[in-house]
Amino acid sequence: MSRLIISKCEEYQWKKIYDIISDQLNVLNIFDKVKNKKVLLKPNLLGAHTPQQAVTTHPEFLYAVIKLFKEKNNEIIVGDSPSITNFDEVVAKTGIKKVCDEEKVRLVNLSTYPVTEFKFTKFGCKKLIVSRIITEVDFVINLPKLKTHSLTILTCGIKNMYGIVPAMTKSLYHKYAPHPQDFIEILYAVYSYRPPDLTIVDGIIGMDGEGPTGGNVKKFGLILTSEDATTVDYFILKNLFGLSTSSLYRYLNKPSEIIFLGTSEEEIKSIKVILPQTSLFINYFPKIVVDVIKPLVWFRPKIVQKLCKQCGKCYQICPQKTIKKVGNRYFINYDNCITCFCCSETCPYKAIKIEKSLLYKIFLILRKVLKFLTK
Repeated sequence: MSRLIISKCEEYQWKKIYDIISDQLNVLNIFDKVKNKKVLLKPNLLGAHTPQQAVTTHPEFLYAVIKLFKEKNNEIIVGDSPSITNFDEVVAKTGIKKVCDEEKVRLVNLSTYPVTEFKFTKFGCKKLIVSRIITEVDFVINLPKLKTHSLTILTCGIKNMYGIVPAMTKSLYHKYAPHPQDFIEILYAVYSYRPPDLTIVDGIIGMDGEGPTGGNVKKFGLILTSEDATTVDYFILKNLFGLSTSSLYRYLNKPSEIIFLGTSEEEIKSIKVILPQTSLFINYFPKIVVDVIKPLVWFRPKIVQKLCKQCGKCYQICPQKTIKKVGNRYFINYDNCITCFCCSETCPYKAIKIEKSLLYKIFLILRKVLKFLTK
């Protein structure tokens, strides 16, 4: 039974978060299952961003969860694999290291931890590699940040578990599966290798627009909890994002029961969310249609030179090695670009924007008109 509990939470005050999550977990009878266990907490530590930028799991949120599960005599481990940024820099800037130090909790860089592999024979790939820690713990708690995503529309329950893949390997898998619908299949394969036992979503303040790093800071005021992360993603796509169709849906489960604490389905549906313009095109058409018309109806990353700080992170992360340095500037060779948006996701300065063809802009206008007429 995949029950989903949704609570209202307006601010990052750890004691309030603690009380809300405690009520949710009591409804799910989680504490009876997690005593004297080795527990992995998997937050979103995408890069070196401050809590105010709403890119990573908030430290107050993590602190509340650590407190809850330490009280049950559990051994707590916090771990993730940032893309390319130095792990020490990430955990310091996000505030995660301070929390772990205060609570004397082990903090693990999954990019340098020993790995394990499993068979995956699609898209020219023979295997997928994940951190071995996922097999060494008794209980996995997924702590995603609620955000939109330029490639997959949503990054939350399933996508957050992609962080068990070591740093640069994550971008390599984009090369095997450049089409978003194929890449989603890889995401689900990684998630399914060892699904989390519990997912608690930091949806207090997240991101909409061109997430997961370049979008708008967005107050959702929500904490969503379930033993099945796919039900969380299902609810968000359908009720918060208002999407009736999505490539993600075939991997998701409809909640068997939804329990609202301090909020309602109507209140959640009233939240206005700006969806990423890039993924809307992919969402509306099957893969074969996208491949045929993409030469005319295209979107791609573009480096805005006046915003670029020449840090080189986009150059390092690009799986196609299509970003070149000329003098002190970086440029994208679009002949080899697969529009995976790893560069945009990794840029700490929001210097990589989305460029759209004229026909794509027309498509977006027509979609808005159609949406208005069908209200």
